[in-house]
Amino acid sequence: MHETETPTVRGLTIKQPWAWAIATGEKNIENRTWKVPEKYIGATLLVHAGLRPARDAFLDERILSLPAMPPLLAAGKVLAVARLAGCHREKDGCCAPWGDADAFHWQLEDIRPLPEPLEYTGALSLWAPSPALLQKVQVR
Repeated sequence: MHETETPTVRGLTIKQPWAWAIATGEKNIENRTWKVPEKYIGATLLVHAGLRPARDAFLDERILSLPAMPPLLAAGKVLAVARLAGCHREKDGCCAPWGDADAFHWQLEDIRPLPEPLEYTGALSLWAPSPALLQKVQVR
């Protein structure tokens, strides 16, 4: 890969239970306050569960309407692989029920949960996974 090429795999740390909802394939929109850089549209995204949960989300009707959540959600682990298909600003209630108002909607497609979550330290923003993690996930 040349230095000017954009990496095709990035990780995104997401608080639980939202990461779980994505890994199950139920949630296909990730809400962010910032627009994903255009160069990452089409990239493979590793869905990483952060260490700290979004406590208020456990009472969110969208989460409560999903099939039973496991008693213990993974934290600090990569749960799934997805394709970052697009990103747009919320408009007129688009992307219901997962798209929040006043947010950028990151569209996720081809979501595939990993057979076993992989422990890994995430980071803010889009982060570059190590070659060892990519090998474990079998993504190039």
